[in-house]
Amino acid sequence: MKLRIAIGSLAWVLLITCLHVQLNVGWARLVSIAAGRRELIVGFLPVT
Repeated sequence: MKLRIAIGSLAWVLLITCLHVQLNVGWARLVSIAAGRRELIVGFLPVT
């Protein structure tokens, strides 16, 4: 029972994370940030 809850919780967190990246950041921007660009624009203000 605990294993089913743990797997379900992990799947839910991964789903929400993927949806957030897709809708708010974009996969291309996320890859460019991870590849070396260390600035993310939040609310039109640079955040480092």
